[in-house]
Amino acid sequence: MNAYRTILLPMVVALASGSMISAQTLPDKPVVQGKFLGDGKDGNIKFLVVQNREPFSDEAAIQFVFTEKDPSSSKKPEFDAMFKELGSALSISTFKDGRIFGCEVAHTSHEKSPFTALGQIKMTDFKVTDTHVSGHLTTGGEDEAFGQKWDVDLTFSAPLPKGAFAAVKAPEPEPKKAGKKMTKTDEPAEEPIAAGPKIAVKDLPLPSGALDVEYKQLVGHITFRSESSVSTVATDFAAKLKAQGWKDGPGSLMGKSNAILKRKLNEADLTIMVQPAGKGCSVKVFTEGLDWSSTPASGAAKPGDVEGIEAEANKLINDALKKIPGGL
Repeated sequence: MNAYRTILLPMVVALASGSMISAQTLPDKPVVQGKFLGDGKDGNIKFLVVQNREPFSDEAAIQFVFTEKDPSSSKKPEFDAMFKELGSALSISTFKDGRIFGCEVAHTSHEKSPFTALGQIKMTDFKVTDTHVSGHLTTGGEDEAFGQKWDVDLTFSAPLPKGAFAAVKAPEPEPKKAGKKMTKTDEPAEEPIAAGPKIAVKDLPLPSGALDVEYKQLVGHITFRSESSVSTVATDFAAKLKAQGWKDGPGSLMGKSNAILKRKLNEADLTIMVQPAGKGCSVKVFTEGLDWSSTPASGAAKPGDVEGIEAEANKLINDALKKIPGGL
């Protein structure tokens, strides 16, 4: 069953210039005004998708996806928005009290995007009723990420989707086992969990057949291409990260033509974007919390990738055999 329940909300621009939006009006359609700037250029936000999402840290949550283009034909607007298929876009995830725990910025003026930015953006005047939600989303001025400037100042009011902020059920306690009652002296001492050293970027596994690998230390990005399909690369990448101990993070999406992988390990985070490119695909990896002190050389797949080397060799052999009249 689809974990997301979505309601599409086309924007209605306020007729009175400079007028404020009030939650008390309880509009049947969303009302929004303000700006979403990327390096000084307005993203011209005209549409809003308000949808339920899975709880985060055992708290009920909701997601707002602001877009420049009409997302009515999109089955997964939050997914397409991050690939800029809906123009400039801003995805915000909040708890019922307005605390923001997810912010993805995808402005068409930014070359290095989408990116996650939680430091400066805030939600104020956040009000939730049984049927509506309103608030003021702002960065409090111009912010910067990866050398790119962005600025948000949006005020909105909109209907809520059915079941928004549904209470999270507490896990049922495990049945007590019969036997000797444990005393305080029997209780094992709890040891603090060590965060561990940072993971070296050179140790990050890449999928088989990764080509033209570039390690961009300044911004913490890794890019490469592959002659394999989006699904093949995404599945292989996910399996190798899982084997290294990486855990799934909120926001991962696997589609036929695009994929977003969110992964977390200790204090490190990865956001992986896989998109079609030519006969294969291109991959961008946005990293946080990795050790970049020893950065691998760019331009080739990581050494020792036997699977990738064998696959490429077999492909070249097969291509050569096809050119021989009558085969062998």
